[in-house]
Amino acid sequence: MKNLYANADAGFSGFSGFSEADPALSDAPGRFASIITNIVAILTIFAGLAFFLWFLVGALTWITASNDPKQLDKAKNQMGTAIVGLTIVVLSIPITYIIGKIIGFDIINFETIIEAITPN
Repeated sequence: MKNLYANADAGFSGFSGFSEADPALSDAPGRFASIITNIVAILTIFAGLAFFLWFLVGALTWITASNDPKQLDKAKNQMGTAIVGLTIVVLSIPITYIIGKIIGFDIINFETIIEAITPN
């Protein structure tokens, strides 16, 4: 059964199955960087879902407003807030990179940070 999963093609290029361990994860900095990367990916997915739901609720509020100016303003504000939130999420990585370059500290690459502070 294990061999069956190892040879399965999931449709992704470079998929090696479950038979080989990632050599980058053999040390603590690699594992830590992988954990942080996974957390950021999950938070990004949640932010995208939150945008979609918040924008959808705003759109439905707009549709059901029936010419009520207060409801239309509420819907516009809600949709605008969703777009601003998505913009912040999309621009967070480039802004973090730029701040790291300005202060001379590689914030994005967690593995090098951990290796720099780890005693020899």
